[in-house]
Amino acid sequence: MKGKYVIPIFVPHLGCPNDCIFCNQKSISGQKKNMTKEEAKKIIDEFLKNIKDKEAEKEIAFFGRKFYWN
Repeated sequence: MKGKYVIPIFVPHLGCPNDCIFCNQKSISGQKKNMTKEEAKKIIDEFLKNIKDKEAEKEIAFFGRKFYWN
């Protein structure tokens, strides 16, 4: 049976200026800077380089979201 790998990409939100513990993606994910396409490619390439089973199914998952409060 071939394996399956999920490559996580954390995209912290830029919406709310507050620092609430329950929705602050920068605090939750530990990522302090905004994600760029170059940084996402770097993360994906690093994960792919370290997967030993080249025939394994690979999936990229984006985590995080924007919140808009009025």
